[in-house]
Amino acid sequence: MALHLGIFLIWAGAFVFLQLDHVDGGLSTWQALGDDELTMSLIFADNQCVFPFDYSGKRYFDCTKDGSLYSWCSLTTSYSGRWRYCTDTDFAKCVFPFIYNGQKFYKCTTAGSLLWNYWCSVTADYDRDGAWRYC
Repeated sequence: MALHLGIFLIWAGAFVFLQLDHVDGGLSTWQALGDDELTMSLIFADNQCVFPFDYSGKRYFDCTKDGSLYSWCSLTTSYSGRWRYCTDTDFAKCVFPFIYNGQKFYKCTTAGSLLWNYWCSVTADYDRDGAWRYC
């Protein structure tokens, strides 16, 4: 049983590591950093997510799992290989007031929701950007 668990953990670790390749541009990015630089960048990860950011021809207004198992964000407005995993505080916040169908909303709304779930825009103009989240 322990042998099977050990093999599974090695497999799972390799699988997660391989997920990073698409997002961070491959190992060359990590190889370019010295041990001290890599350690410092992990300890002082004060770089903030930048929204919106463009990645692979698409604009993102929130953290994404595109190309990864975990949510991540770009540290630049146009993705250039600088990124980090998102924390609970990084995800998009509601913006009030916001415009939806030409009308201003000052709180979460169920307007346009098929299941009557409350939602909000994460930009000032939903009509223009189409970016939203549940409240």
